[in-house]
Amino acid sequence: MFCVRHIDGKRGYNGSSRAVLGGFLAVLLMVCFTAGAHTLPISYLRLVADREYLHLELIFNPFELTFVSEVDDDKDGELSVGEIKKHGERIATRISRSLRILMAGKVVTPENAGMDPDMSGHHVRLRVHYKVDAREAPIALISEMQSITSASHLTQVSFSNGRLVQLGQMDSRSVKVAFNNPAPRETKAEATARSRDAQTHE
Repeated sequence: MFCVRHIDGKRGYNGSSRAVLGGFLAVLLMVCFTAGAHTLPISYLRLVADREYLHLELIFNPFELTFVSEVDDDKDGELSVGEIKKHGERIATRISRSLRILMAGKVVTPENAGMDPDMSGHHVRLRVHYKVDAREAPIALISEMQSITSASHLTQVSFSNGRLVQLGQMDSRSVKVAFNNPAPRETKAEATARSRDAQTHE
């Protein structure tokens, strides 16, 4: 249904390696963003958890919105600073309502949401803040953006809790990604079978 990759700072990476890896990811994201900026229907969603908040940032092409004609006053396929100031609350509300955050299985209500006035044009940025400590809790993101975007639209997702970064992707068929999920516990039968297999190979 979705793909999630883990980049864990505790598994063989020292400080400099993590810095290099972080830089590589940033460059990779920028390359993807630049290459697909005008051709691919891709949004980039970041979730960043700290002690007090879970921050959501979504960078997207407004032309992908089904209601763009209602907010693109000059019909140029972009959102100007003036259009964002005029329609920002409406855009932020509609998009944030299409993104549901669940922490430990319970829906989290955003404290606030708004459009970033410093980013306009072909791509714009939505920011949403949730008053929760999601650094270690199981987090799920469920998207209903397929109801307000084109069928070919996809969203690349990253989640960071300050210790590790996890990546995922959503589209019209895969509408959910999950992070911070603990590994399933080994059952007694599985432990017995593993022990017997180990003894067999001794």
